[in-house]
Amino acid sequence: HSALGRLRQRGIRDSTWDCPCLGGMADGPCGEEFKKAFSCFVFSEAEPKGIDCIEHFKHMQDCFRQHPDVYADEIEADEAAAADVSSAQDKE
Repeated sequence: HSALGRLRQRGIRDSTWDCPCLGGMADGPCGEEFKKAFSCFVFSEAEPKGIDCIEHFKHMQDCFRQHPDVYADEIEADEAAAADVSSAQDKE
């Protein structure tokens, strides 16, 4: 089973949020937004996976932008990904 499959089977517990694999994202000023987005994605049965979680991820990104001192790396990654999508669309 994949890590997501195991999470789906066992459910997300409080101890899950302490996993080093989450890079501390469940803590800090946007921890609750991260938990909602991540949980939605884990349990999503939509195709493509997580498409029904976009609003949760938007709220999380908005929170990141309100706390640039804490989430500078995430903001930079979001902006780079958006630039890549925009560039790909321009080539079509």
